[in-house]
Amino acid sequence: MNCRRLFAIAVLVPATSWACSFKHRTLEEVFAQATTVYRARLVEAKLVNFKDPMGSGQQAEIVEGKFVVQDVFKGKPPANGIVRDLPFGPGNCSLGLLPGWEYIFIPDENGFVLLPSGSFSFLNPDAPEARAMLEQLHSLGKRLSQ
Repeated sequence: MNCRRLFAIAVLVPATSWACSFKHRTLEEVFAQATTVYRARLVEAKLVNFKDPMGSGQQAEIVEGKFVVQDVFKGKPPANGIVRDLPFGPGNCSLGLLPGWEYIFIPDENGFVLLPSGSFSFLNPDAPEARAMLEQLHSLGKRLSQ
């Protein structure tokens, strides 16, 4: 395919078709369905090759992030201290792992923390909105332990 065709496809395909699409859930719904929920600070991110866990033999380049746990709300964070994400790109549901940022991680069974998992980041964990979210997570965790 030549460059003109690629450009035409990129221009003619609506941008909304590239959008990450998933059913948004409340924090309570996300928490109830999650196995593990914890707050962590990302300290390292790197590209690695990841083999398809379904055994197809295919590999894809992903981002692996090392973290330091700040707080645990439910379950146990992975002992290896690693979460996985897709390289940040338009519409791929990547969380966007940035060293130095704090996150609420809700990993799936393969350690992926994509946006549909309910994971999210904090630019400023001391902001009023972030504090309210952390208090809500603590409250949900306390209800679970009773």
